[in-house]
Amino acid sequence: MKRRFLYTIIAICLICSFFSCGQNDLLTNANDVSYVIFDKDMTTDTTAISFKFYDEGEDAKIALGVKVYGKLQENDLTFSLGFDPVRTTLPESQFELPEKCVIKAGELKGEIIITLKNYDILKENTKLLALKVNEEGEVREGTAKYTRAIISVTDRIFKPVWWSVGNIGNIDDRFNIAETYYLGVYSDTKYLMFLDELKKDDIVFDGKDMNILRKYSLRLKNTLKNINGDKPKDKWLRDENGVIIEVPIAG
Repeated sequence: MKRRFLYTIIAICLICSFFSCGQNDLLTNANDVSYVIFDKDMTTDTTAISFKFYDEGEDAKIALGVKVYGKLQENDLTFSLGFDPVRTTLPESQFELPEKCVIKAGELKGEIIITLKNYDILKENTKLLALKVNEEGEVREGTAKYTRAIISVTDRIFKPVWWSVGNIGNIDDRFNIAETYYLGVYSDTKYLMFLDELKKDDIVFDGKDMNILRKYSLRLKNTLKNINGDKPKDKWLRDENGVIIEVPIAG
C-alpha cells in the first residue's frame, strides 16, 4: 500500500513537471515568435533622469537596452515601441520614440534611443514614462517583469543611487563608499559642484568607475580649497542647509 502511494506521488510530480516545462517552452523555445524584453526589471530598476544634468534647453537622449529570445534571429528584427497609458504621467508632447527599433541578425541584445523634453512642471514634480514593446507580426512581449521600461523624469536635483546604497562592508554592516571615502555626506550643492568638475572634461559618471570618482573628488576638494583660501573655517563655503562643504578624500 505504501509503495503504491509512493508511485502515485511520483507520477503526479512528473506530470506537474511536464506541464511546467511545457509552459516555459512557450516562451523560451518557440521558433516562430520573437520575445523582446527590456534589460531592467521594472519592479526594482527605474531609470532616473534629471534635466539639472543637462544644459538649458537641451533634450535628454536616453539609451535603453533590449533583449530578444525565442525565434532564431537569422535576419534583422524590426519592432516598435509604445507607452503604457496606465503607468505613464509624462505628457506625450514631452517625449519622442524612434519610428522603428532594430536588433541585428544573430544578436541577442540591442539598444534603442528615446528623447525626453523638459517643461516647467518638472521643476516641482517628477513624471513617469513607462515604455512597452508593441506586439506586431512575430514580435511579442516576454517575461512579465521585463515588459516595461520605467523612466522617472524631473528638473530637480536628487541624490544618485551610487551615493546612497550600501555597497561595501559585510552583510550586517554595509556602508556607502562614495560617502565614507570620497565625497562625504550628500548635499545638493556639493553634488552640483561635483557635476561641474565632471563637465569640465565632458565626463559622465554612472557610479561604476572608482578611478573617476577618486579623480573628480580630488578636483572638488582642490576647488573648495581655492574658494575658501585663507578664510577661517567658520567662513568656508556652505551648502543649502548651512553646513560647511567638506570632501574627505585623502590627497
